[in-house]
Amino acid sequence: MEDVIVSKRKFQYEEEVKANPNNYDAWFDNLRLVESEGDLKVIRETYERAIANVPPTKEKSFWGRYIYLWIKYALFEELKAEDVERTRQLYKYCLELLPHKHFTFSNIWLLYAHFEIRDKNLTATRKSLGMALGMCPKDKLFRGYIDLEIQHREFDRCRILYQKFLEFGPENCVTWMRFADLETLLGDTDRARAIYELAVNSVA
Repeated sequence: MEDVIVSKRKFQYEEEVKANPNNYDAWFDNLRLVESEGDLKVIRETYERAIANVPPTKEKSFWGRYIYLWIKYALFEELKAEDVERTRQLYKYCLELLPHKHFTFSNIWLLYAHFEIRDKNLTATRKSLGMALGMCPKDKLFRGYIDLEIQHREFDRCRILYQKFLEFGPENCVTWMRFADLETLLGDTDRARAIYELAVNSVA
């Protein structure tokens, strides 16, 4: 009986994606079912079919669910299939696909960065985040990169990133405060004071 129900559901989801290949919710339902069966080849084939359906417009609102397909696929490869190189290629392909001149998704850059950290590849992490800031600078990307360098106790790199962050958004009071807080924690009160003075002049 259970097999019959699963087969009916699978048929229903397949009909839905056949009728509208950009119905990403139907792809998610289909993938959930396929993953529960555990056939690696079928799972990969279904993911590949799903991500082949690129949104037909450069409007960001149409891309959210689609990008989550890529994220789900990458996490499946890393955590379930345990295929590190395939995971890396998925993140790279996804980032190449995004129309960064129109919009980006900070989450995908940061997820890729943290994946490389888990694989103990800090150089690749810095390279990708540096590329992200060059192509599509966003507050979330700056904060994520700075947090990463703080975790690795690379405080000189943090200073450089804060300077670039403030060049990008000098009106952001929170950034000035966090930069000064970092210097205070590092015991450099003179530098912290100078940052506050610069902040007053820049934001005023």
